[in-house]
Amino acid sequence: MEDVTQARVDTTLRAAIARFHQAGIDSPTLTARLLLAAALHKPREWLTAHNDYLLSSEQSDAFEQLVTRALAHEPLAYLLGRREFYGLEFTIDPRVLIPRPETELLVEQALEWLRQPSPEQAAHTVDAIDVGTGSGAIAIAIAHHAPTAHLIATDLSAAALAVARLNAIRHRVDARIAFVQTDLLDNVPYRARVITANLPYVSSEEIEALPPEIQAHEPRMALDGGCDGLTLVRRLLGQLAAHLLPGGAAFLEIGASQGPAALRAATAILPAAHIALDQDLAGLDRVLSVVMPE
Repeated sequence: MEDVTQARVDTTLRAAIARFHQAGIDSPTLTARLLLAAALHKPREWLTAHNDYLLSSEQSDAFEQLVTRALAHEPLAYLLGRREFYGLEFTIDPRVLIPRPETELLVEQALEWLRQPSPEQAAHTVDAIDVGTGSGAIAIAIAHHAPTAHLIATDLSAAALAVARLNAIRHRVDARIAFVQTDLLDNVPYRARVITANLPYVSSEEIEALPPEIQAHEPRMALDGGCDGLTLVRRLLGQLAAHLLPGGAAFLEIGASQGPAALRAATAILPAAHIALDQDLAGLDRVLSVVMPE
Protein backbone atom coordinates (compact mmCIF):
# COMPACT_ATOMS: atom_id res chain seq x y z
CA MET A 1 0.00 0.00 0.00
CA GLU A 2 1.33 3.43 -0.98
CA ASP A 3 2.74 5.51 1.88
CA VAL A 4 0.25 8.35 2.37
CA THR A 5 3.10 10.65 3.32
CA GLN A 6 4.45 10.23 -0.21
CA ALA A 7 1.19 10.23 -2.20
CA ARG A 8 1.40 11.88 -5.61
CA VAL A 9 -0.90 14.67 -6.75
CA ASP A 10 -2.60 12.50 -9.39
CA THR A 11 -3.27 9.52 -7.12
CA THR A 12 -4.41 11.79 -4.29
CA LEU A 13 -6.88 13.48 -6.60
CA ARG A 14 -8.25 10.21 -7.99
CA ALA A 15 -8.87 8.86 -4.50
CA ALA A 16 -10.65 12.03 -3.36
CA ILE A 17 -12.78 12.24 -6.51
CA ALA A 18 -13.92 8.65 -6.00
CA ARG A 19 -14.89 9.39 -2.40
CA PHE A 20 -16.82 12.49 -3.45
CA HIS A 21 -18.62 10.55 -6.20
CA GLN A 22 -19.65 7.88 -3.74
CA ALA A 23 -20.92 10.49 -1.24
CA GLY A 24 -22.88 12.40 -3.87
CA ILE A 25 -20.85 15.60 -3.55
CA ASP A 26 -21.56 18.14 -6.31
CA SER A 27 -18.80 18.64 -8.90
CA PRO A 28 -16.49 16.04 -7.34
CA THR A 29 -13.56 16.65 -9.68
CA LEU A 30 -13.60 20.43 -9.33
CA THR A 31 -14.10 20.17 -5.57
CA ALA A 32 -11.15 17.80 -5.18
CA ARG A 33 -8.86 19.98 -7.27
CA LEU A 34 -9.83 23.19 -5.45
CA LEU A 35 -9.33 21.61 -2.05
CA LEU A 36 -5.98 20.06 -2.94
CA ALA A 37 -4.75 23.37 -4.36
CA ALA A 38 -5.82 25.05 -1.11
CA ALA A 39 -4.04 22.43 1.00
CA LEU A 40 -0.86 22.94 -1.03
CA HIS A 41 -1.23 26.75 -1.15
CA LYS A 42 -0.93 26.61 -4.91
CA PRO A 43 -3.11 27.82 -7.81
CA ARG A 44 -5.43 25.13 -9.14
CA GLU A 45 -3.64 25.26 -12.51
CA TRP A 46 -0.41 24.24 -10.78
CA LEU A 47 -1.79 20.76 -10.17
CA THR A 48 -2.03 19.97 -13.89
CA ALA A 49 1.66 20.66 -14.46
CA HIS A 50 2.76 18.82 -11.31
CA ASN A 51 0.87 15.51 -11.38
CA ASP A 52 3.90 13.66 -10.00
CA TYR A 53 4.52 16.03 -7.08
CA LEU A 54 4.87 14.10 -3.82
CA LEU A 55 2.81 15.45 -0.92
CA SER A 56 4.44 15.74 2.49
CA SER A 57 2.69 14.20 5.47
CA GLU A 58 1.60 17.69 6.59
CA GLN A 59 0.12 18.44 3.17
CA SER A 60 -1.68 15.09 3.10
CA ASP A 61 -3.10 15.74 6.57
CA ALA A 62 -4.28 19.22 5.59
CA PHE A 63 -5.99 17.84 2.48
CA GLU A 64 -7.62 15.00 4.40
CA GLN A 65 -9.08 17.47 6.88
CA LEU A 66 -10.66 19.43 4.01
CA VAL A 67 -11.96 16.24 2.38
CA THR A 68 -13.55 15.13 5.65
CA ARG A 69 -15.31 18.45 6.00
CA ALA A 70 -16.51 18.29 2.38
CA LEU A 71 -17.88 14.79 2.96
CA ALA A 72 -19.88 16.27 5.84
CA HIS A 73 -21.44 18.62 3.24
CA GLU A 74 -19.72 21.75 4.48
CA PRO A 75 -19.99 24.32 1.66
CA LEU A 76 -16.98 24.81 -0.57
CA ALA A 77 -16.87 28.55 0.15
CA TYR A 78 -16.37 27.85 3.85
CA LEU A 79 -13.70 25.23 3.14
CA LEU A 80 -11.78 27.64 0.92
CA GLY A 81 -12.58 30.69 3.05
CA ARG A 82 -13.48 32.78 0.05
CA ARG A 83 -16.13 33.45 -2.60
CA GLU A 84 -16.20 35.68 -5.67
CA PHE A 85 -19.04 38.17 -5.97
CA TYR A 86 -19.43 40.88 -8.62
CA GLY A 87 -15.83 40.40 -9.72
CA LEU A 88 -14.41 40.77 -6.20
CA GLU A 89 -13.14 38.07 -3.85
CA PHE A 90 -14.61 38.05 -0.36
CA THR A 91 -13.52 36.36 2.83
CA ILE A 92 -16.32 33.97 3.80
CA ASP A 93 -16.80 31.80 6.86
CA PRO A 94 -19.72 30.25 8.80
CA ARG A 95 -20.50 33.57 10.46
CA VAL A 96 -22.07 34.80 7.20
CA LEU A 97 -24.32 33.63 4.40
CA ILE A 98 -22.48 32.67 1.21
CA PRO A 99 -23.07 35.32 -1.52
CA ARG A 100 -25.01 33.98 -4.52
CA PRO A 101 -24.72 35.10 -8.17
CA GLU A 102 -28.38 36.14 -8.35
CA THR A 103 -27.76 38.76 -5.65
CA GLU A 104 -25.45 40.61 -8.06
CA LEU A 105 -28.64 42.00 -9.61
CA LEU A 106 -29.07 44.21 -6.52
CA VAL A 107 -25.62 45.71 -7.09
CA GLU A 108 -26.34 46.39 -10.76
CA GLN A 109 -29.62 48.13 -9.95
CA ALA A 110 -28.11 50.20 -7.14
CA LEU A 111 -25.19 51.32 -9.29
CA GLU A 112 -27.49 52.27 -12.16
CA TRP A 113 -29.57 54.37 -9.76
CA LEU A 114 -26.52 56.05 -8.24
CA ARG A 115 -25.27 57.06 -11.70
CA GLN A 116 -28.32 59.28 -12.16
CA PRO A 117 -27.93 62.99 -11.35
CA SER A 118 -28.90 63.85 -7.81
CA PRO A 119 -29.38 67.07 -5.83
CA GLU A 120 -26.69 68.10 -3.38
CA GLN A 121 -27.00 65.93 -0.31
CA ALA A 122 -28.14 67.46 2.95
CA ALA A 123 -27.01 66.51 6.44
CA HIS A 124 -27.88 63.02 7.66
CA THR A 125 -28.03 61.58 4.16
CA VAL A 126 -25.89 58.93 2.45
CA ASP A 127 -25.78 57.48 -1.04
CA ALA A 128 -26.85 53.98 -0.06
CA ILE A 129 -27.82 51.77 2.86
CA ASP A 130 -27.39 48.01 2.70
CA VAL A 131 -29.65 46.24 5.20
CA GLY A 132 -28.63 42.84 6.56
CA THR A 133 -25.20 43.18 5.00
CA GLY A 134 -23.74 39.82 6.13
CA SER A 135 -20.31 39.51 4.52
CA GLY A 136 -20.65 43.06 3.20
CA ALA A 137 -20.63 41.83 -0.40
CA ILE A 138 -23.39 44.12 -1.70
CA ALA A 139 -22.23 47.28 0.07
CA ILE A 140 -18.57 46.71 -0.77
CA ALA A 141 -19.29 45.98 -4.43
CA ILE A 142 -21.32 49.18 -4.66
CA ALA A 143 -18.59 51.21 -2.94
CA HIS A 144 -15.89 49.67 -5.15
CA HIS A 145 -17.71 50.57 -8.38
CA ALA A 146 -19.04 53.94 -7.17
CA PRO A 147 -15.82 55.43 -5.79
CA THR A 148 -17.39 58.62 -4.42
CA ALA A 149 -20.34 56.93 -2.71
CA HIS A 150 -20.78 56.82 1.07
CA LEU A 151 -22.78 53.97 2.56
CA ILE A 152 -24.18 52.51 5.75
CA ALA A 153 -24.30 48.73 6.15
CA THR A 154 -26.43 47.24 8.93
CA ASP A 155 -26.71 43.80 10.45
CA LEU A 156 -28.12 42.36 13.65
CA SER A 157 -25.14 40.01 13.95
CA ALA A 158 -21.93 41.41 15.43
CA ALA A 159 -20.09 38.37 14.07
CA ALA A 160 -21.26 39.07 10.54
CA LEU A 161 -20.24 42.71 10.82
CA ALA A 162 -16.75 41.64 11.85
CA VAL A 163 -16.44 39.71 8.57
CA ALA A 164 -17.88 42.63 6.60
CA ARG A 165 -15.36 45.05 8.11
CA LEU A 166 -12.48 42.75 7.15
CA ASN A 167 -13.77 42.61 3.58
CA ALA A 168 -14.18 46.38 3.43
CA ILE A 169 -10.58 46.85 4.57
CA ARG A 170 -9.42 44.26 2.06
CA HIS A 171 -11.02 46.20 -0.80
CA ARG A 172 -10.04 49.61 0.59
CA VAL A 173 -13.56 50.98 0.95
CA ASP A 174 -13.77 50.91 4.75
CA ALA A 175 -13.46 54.71 4.98
CA ARG A 176 -16.70 55.11 3.01
CA ILE A 177 -18.86 52.45 4.72
CA ALA A 178 -20.20 52.83 8.25
CA PHE A 179 -21.10 49.45 9.75
CA VAL A 180 -23.96 49.55 12.25
CA GLN A 181 -25.21 46.71 14.45
CA THR A 182 -28.98 47.07 14.52
CA ASP A 183 -32.24 45.36 13.59
CA LEU A 184 -32.96 46.37 9.97
CA LEU A 185 -33.03 50.20 10.04
CA ASP A 186 -33.85 50.69 13.72
CA ASN A 187 -32.05 53.72 15.16
CA VAL A 188 -30.42 54.63 11.84
CA PRO A 189 -30.82 58.43 11.64
CA TYR A 190 -30.00 58.68 7.94
CA ARG A 191 -31.85 58.78 4.65
CA ALA A 192 -30.45 57.44 1.40
CA ARG A 193 -30.83 57.61 -2.35
CA VAL A 194 -30.74 53.80 -2.52
CA ILE A 195 -31.49 51.00 -0.09
CA THR A 196 -30.54 47.40 -0.84
CA ALA A 197 -31.40 44.30 1.16
CA ASN A 198 -30.90 40.58 0.79
CA LEU A 199 -32.84 39.62 3.91
CA PRO A 200 -33.69 36.08 5.04
CA TYR A 201 -36.59 34.97 2.82
CA VAL A 202 -36.78 31.20 3.21
CA SER A 203 -39.93 30.17 5.04
CA SER A 204 -39.44 28.40 8.36
CA GLU A 205 -40.97 25.24 6.91
CA GLU A 206 -38.84 25.29 3.76
CA ILE A 207 -35.61 25.46 5.76
CA GLU A 208 -36.07 21.84 6.81
CA ALA A 209 -36.06 20.78 3.15
CA LEU A 210 -32.92 22.68 2.16
CA PRO A 211 -29.79 20.76 1.08
CA PRO A 212 -27.51 19.86 4.01
CA GLU A 213 -24.84 22.26 2.72
CA ILE A 214 -27.25 25.11 3.49
CA GLN A 215 -29.41 23.81 6.31
CA ALA A 216 -26.64 22.44 8.49
CA HIS A 217 -23.90 24.97 7.84
CA GLU A 218 -25.13 28.44 6.85
CA PRO A 219 -26.36 30.68 9.68
CA ARG A 220 -30.09 30.10 10.24
CA MET A 221 -30.45 33.72 11.26
CA ALA A 222 -29.54 34.64 7.66
CA LEU A 223 -32.04 32.18 6.16
CA ASP A 224 -35.25 32.13 8.21
CA GLY A 225 -37.78 34.61 6.87
CA GLY A 226 -40.68 33.52 9.06
CA CYS A 227 -43.84 31.62 8.25
CA ASP A 228 -44.07 32.73 4.60
CA GLY A 229 -40.51 34.02 4.15
CA LEU A 230 -41.54 37.68 3.96
CA THR A 231 -41.68 38.66 7.63
CA LEU A 232 -38.52 40.80 7.51
CA VAL A 233 -39.30 42.14 4.04
CA ARG A 234 -42.63 43.50 5.31
CA ARG A 235 -40.93 45.10 8.31
CA LEU A 236 -38.37 46.78 6.09
CA LEU A 237 -41.06 48.00 3.70
CA GLY A 238 -42.60 49.76 6.69
CA GLN A 239 -39.32 51.59 7.34
CA LEU A 240 -38.60 52.75 3.78
CA ALA A 241 -40.63 55.96 3.82
CA ALA A 242 -38.57 57.27 6.74
CA HIS A 243 -35.21 56.25 5.28
CA LEU A 244 -35.45 56.90 1.52
CA LEU A 245 -35.06 60.36 0.06
CA PRO A 246 -37.84 61.61 -2.23
CA GLY A 247 -37.41 59.81 -5.54
CA GLY A 248 -35.16 57.25 -3.88
CA ALA A 249 -35.26 53.54 -4.65
CA ALA A 250 -35.10 50.30 -2.70
CA PHE A 251 -34.13 46.94 -4.17
CA LEU A 252 -35.08 43.94 -2.04
CA GLU A 253 -34.18 40.37 -2.97
CA ILE A 254 -37.02 37.84 -2.69
CA GLY A 255 -37.59 34.16 -3.37
CA ALA A 256 -38.63 33.14 -6.88
CA SER A 257 -42.15 32.18 -5.76
CA GLN A 258 -42.75 35.26 -3.60
CA GLY A 259 -43.34 37.88 -6.29
CA PRO A 260 -47.14 38.22 -6.05
CA ALA A 261 -47.14 38.25 -2.24
CA ALA A 262 -44.28 40.75 -2.11
CA LEU A 263 -46.11 43.03 -4.59
CA ARG A 264 -49.27 42.94 -2.50
CA ALA A 265 -47.35 43.73 0.67
CA ALA A 266 -45.45 46.64 -0.89
CA THR A 267 -48.58 48.11 -2.46
CA ALA A 268 -50.45 47.95 0.84
CA ILE A 269 -47.62 49.51 2.86
CA LEU A 270 -46.44 52.10 0.29
CA PRO A 271 -49.45 52.91 -1.92
CA ALA A 272 -47.87 56.07 -3.37
CA ALA A 273 -44.66 54.35 -4.47
CA HIS A 274 -43.90 52.84 -7.87
CA ILE A 275 -43.50 49.12 -7.28
CA ALA A 276 -42.26 46.44 -9.67
CA LEU A 277 -40.76 42.97 -9.85
CA ASP A 278 -37.45 42.41 -11.62
CA GLN A 279 -36.29 39.05 -12.91
CA ASP A 280 -32.90 37.38 -12.68
CA LEU A 281 -31.01 35.83 -15.59
CA ALA A 282 -33.11 32.68 -15.26
CA GLY A 283 -36.28 34.72 -15.75
CA LEU A 284 -37.40 34.23 -12.15
CA ASP A 285 -38.81 36.96 -9.91
CA ARG A 286 -35.82 38.03 -7.83
CA VAL A 287 -36.02 41.70 -6.81
CA LEU A 288 -38.84 43.81 -5.43
CA SER A 289 -38.17 47.38 -6.60
CA VAL A 290 -39.72 50.33 -4.78
CA VAL A 291 -39.33 53.92 -6.03
CA MET A 292 -40.60 56.66 -3.74
CA PRO A 293 -42.50 59.65 -5.15
CA GLU A 294 -40.55 62.87 -5.69
